[in-house]
Amino acid sequence: MPTILPGYDSAVSALEPVLLDLPGTVIGIDGRNGVGKTTFGRYLAWYFNVSLIESDLFLKDGSFELGYRLDDINRLIQLRLDKLRPVILEGIGLFRLLDHLDRRADFSIYCQSSIYTPGDALSVWLDEYDHDYSPRKRASLIVDLEWGDS
Repeated sequence: MPTILPGYDSAVSALEPVLLDLPGTVIGIDGRNGVGKTTFGRYLAWYFNVSLIESDLFLKDGSFELGYRLDDINRLIQLRLDKLRPVILEGIGLFRLLDHLDRRADFSIYCQSSIYTPGDALSVWLDEYDHDYSPRKRASLIVDLEWGDS
């Protein structure tokens, strides 16, 4: 059995009414690099038996500015929504990505952790993103993903 962090339980409780009857819904997961968004997204996808799109898998080769294959991401989201099924989209700079996709999240989660370590040039990009998009304020839920002794 995987380790279940306290933040996971709070997110499950918040998402249960949102995902009741599994409507065609976009759930977004945002947060800084290395905080555990992907692992968290995989857990939620497993728990609710829904699809997860890991945006890092759709980065264009050699793209430092987080350039994505937007058509591919949009196609996958639409396939799930056409079947009236939820989809989870996770990644750094989620709200900027959603703007580029011309979509919005019906429910968004911002992940944070005290173990976050800056990554030089990416940190500058993320600071600009935080300033432009205020992801913590826009999130439906903020989850602490602490891996310490809990």
